[in-house]
Amino acid sequence: MRAFLAVFPPPEVQQAVHRQLAALRGGREPIAWVRRENLHLTLRFLGEVDEGTCAAAAAAARETAARHGAFEVVLGAPGAFPDARHARVLWLGLAGGALESRAIAASLEEALVARGFAPAEPPFTPHLTVGRPRARVDWTPRFAALPPLQAAFRVHELVLVESVLAPGGSRYAVRERFPLRGA
Repeated sequence: MRAFLAVFPPPEVQQAVHRQLAALRGGREPIAWVRRENLHLTLRFLGEVDEGTCAAAAAAARETAARHGAFEVVLGAPGAFPDARHARVLWLGLAGGALESRAIAASLEEALVARGFAPAEPPFTPHLTVGRPRARVDWTPRFAALPPLQAAFRVHELVLVESVLAPGGSRYAVRERFPLRGA
């Protein structure tokens, strides 16, 4: 199965992001937009894993969640990997909660590597992926014209997710939830 560890915003924040990005979705470029209910911050992509490897990832997530408390995330400005002129991934950054997200991702990485996982490549950058362009377009003007996003939420759990590739986009199935300390 394809799996990853993530943080999901609540549905009302996913809806707000979806509405806010309508201005970006208005073009004619071929783009695979992330479905509203699939919007999330990936802490660690695991790739193709078997049940035993998935159990080891769950143990790492459980250990990490027990070491970190809940925190606030405030979504920020749009961006792209590798950059706006050569975008392969469109995303929203974090205006708040980036330090906490990095700390959790680092703890998770340490716990995964201790259980035999290869180090993540590339290293974690906190962001919410919103789309994947299929053609090269300079997104700089549209990013500049996008009104500021006002969306915040409390992170209270990590989630282990199975990603099932299907026509029309991936479907996500939650395998297990890991409450953060005190959540």
